[in-house]
Parts: sequence; C-alpha cells; structure tokens
Amino acid sequence: MTAKILKTRRNFGKEEKALPKLDLSLVQKESWQWFLTEGIAQELIEISPIDDFTGKNWQLVLGEHALGAPSIPPRLAQAKGLTFSSPLKIKATLINKKTGKEISQEVFLGDLPQMTSRGTFIINGIERAVINQIVRSPGVYFSGDLDPSSGRMLYKAEVRPLHGSWLEFEVGKNDVIAARIDRRRKVLASVLLRAMGVEFDSEITALFKEIDVGVQHKYIAATLEKDPTNSQKEAVLEIYKKLRPGEPAIVENAQSLFDSLFFDHRRYDLGKVGRFKINKRLGLTVPNEKSTWVLTKQDIIGTISYLIKLQNGEGRVDDIDHLANRRLRRVGELVATNAFRVGLLRLERSVKEKMSLISADD
Repeated sequence: MTAKILKTRRNFGKEEKALPKLDLSLVQKESWQWFLTEGIAQELIEISPIDDFTGKNWQLVLGEHALGAPSIPPRLAQAKGLTFSSPLKIKATLINKKTGKEISQEVFLGDLPQMTSRGTFIINGIERAVINQIVRSPGVYFSGDLDPSSGRMLYKAEVRPLHGSWLEFEVGKNDVIAARIDRRRKVLASVLLRAMGVEFDSEITALFKEIDVGVQHKYIAATLEKDPTNSQKEAVLEIYKKLRPGEPAIVENAQSLFDSLFFDHRRYDLGKVGRFKINKRLGLTVPNEKSTWVLTKQDIIGTISYLIKLQNGEGRVDDIDHLANRRLRRVGELVATNAFRVGLLRLERSVKEKMSLISADD
C-alpha cells in the first residue's frame, strides 16, 4: 500500500491575493437593467404624442410607465411551461383637440418577459439567453477604388446611422462629387449643401477654399459647374424628384421628405456612439446630446472636406472589418430596438387608424 503524497501549491509572486469572483452574466444584467430604467422610457418618448392622420382631431400622450411584479417565480414558470414575465402598464391621456377635453387612465400595454438571476429568460417553460452581437458601428467611413479607365484612385464616404437613411458620397472620374441617398439615384453634393441652407456658390466655395487646393483637380468647381440649382427650394425639389420620380414636385412635400430623411429623431438616429465616432473621425466639436443625434451641416461639410483631402493624398481610409469600427449590442439594446420599438411602431399605426374612425365633434 503506497503512502498518499500531499502536494502543496507554492506562490512565487510578490502578492498573494485571490482574484475577484468573475460573474459572466453581469454584462447581461446591467444591460437589462438599463432597458428597464431608461430604454423603455426612451422608446415611449420617441412615439409620443400620437396624432391622428389629419393632426387636427385627436392626440394620445403616453406618460409614465410602471412594471408590476412577476405573477409566478421563474422555477414555477419553468415547471408549468409558462413565461416568467411582468405586466407593463402606462398612463395614457387622450386629448380631443376640437373640444379640449382630456381622458387619462392606466392602460395595460402587455406582459414583458423578465430576466432571471442567471441572466436568462423563461419563455413558455424553456430557459433561453440572448446572445450579444458584434455589429458595425454607426459613424462615417471612407474607402477607395481604382478607376479602370483613368487609373486614378477614387474615394467614397458612407455616413451610417444607427437607424435611418444611408448617405454616401463618391468622387467621379470627372472630379464631380455626388451623393447617394439610400443607394438610390445620385444628386450632386452641392445640391445637398444647398438643401441644408448653404445656398450660394460663393458660400460653398468659401467653405472649401483651404482644402480644395489641387492644381490639376478642382472638385468643388467641377461640382458647381454641373449643379442645376441656385437656391434652397430648387435643391430640395431636385432631391425630391430624384427620390420620388413621377410624383408632383411641391415645395412643402419636398421639404417634409428631406426633413424626415435626416432631421427627424423618429426616422434618423446616429445614437451616442455614432455622434462620438463622427466627431472623432472628422475632428468636429458637435455636442454629444440627444438633439445632435441627427445629421448636421457640419457633418456634411466635414465629410466632403475629408473626401477632398483623400483625393489630394492626405488622410487614410477605414478598414470596415477592424474591431475599432465594431461595437457590441447587448440584450437591453437588442430588445429595445428589435422587439420593443417594432411593437410600439405597430401600436402607433393601429392607434392612428382607430382615431380616424372616431369623430372628434362633441
């Protein structure tokens, strides 16, 4: 019978301290807590108030929300094949715009699945987990392609929001800078600048006079030479004709479409990360606030300026697959944008349809 040899672990380090306990589910729990405390409120603010289609009769204001306690514990929900969830209620106020009357009451919005202490969800008795996603970060990205006919390197820029319309700029072989909205038909970059308030040729030229200094290639001059517009109204109408061919071009409709593409928080959102990335990439000082998470004039000017610098041999292009240009979408953001936001948009459409069926007259 052999004797049992006891082995002792010797520590040759200078400090002997136990590492803190590693909680791999902490990332999920923190993100879900953000969704419950901030995410729900932000998404409700995005769609509130809801007006009827005419905007003259009814308005529904969504107020504070409250999350009730789960009806059953997670273990019992798993055993009985139920969903571990809590009721979500919201204070809604219906306003009759013609009479001024208001009706407020608490409305049951639905059952919201809850996260267990293990960072999982119990859905119909099955324990599930939401996997984090590594996605392309919103911001501005530059790339270049070799033009086979001229042999020149022609560069492109893409402004990618968190959600909303994509905006792309590209330099042609004739030195004209064009913009493409949602990968549709092209408009000149100067037309886009005019639509954003930089109306006159002298103003546009002055913005880039220190950057567009190439001897052989004058990009702003070449773009303005092809520009058929002379004012902000003409520029907005030009964009409308490109995006909605065949429809009657009315200034009010054209301006409404242009504003909804890039300046409406409901339709266009760079997010906090997108605003930070754009500021850093273009060297801008736009405050990173909720009001600036849409496209600004400085973003367009900065993007075109950097594009011209690339054509003149300055600056660098981006590797879109580099991890510096990626970000992590955790469970709270995934639920807020992919599920909760979609549900609220369907609710908004349903409410508007029902409002149109009810007369506002007393």
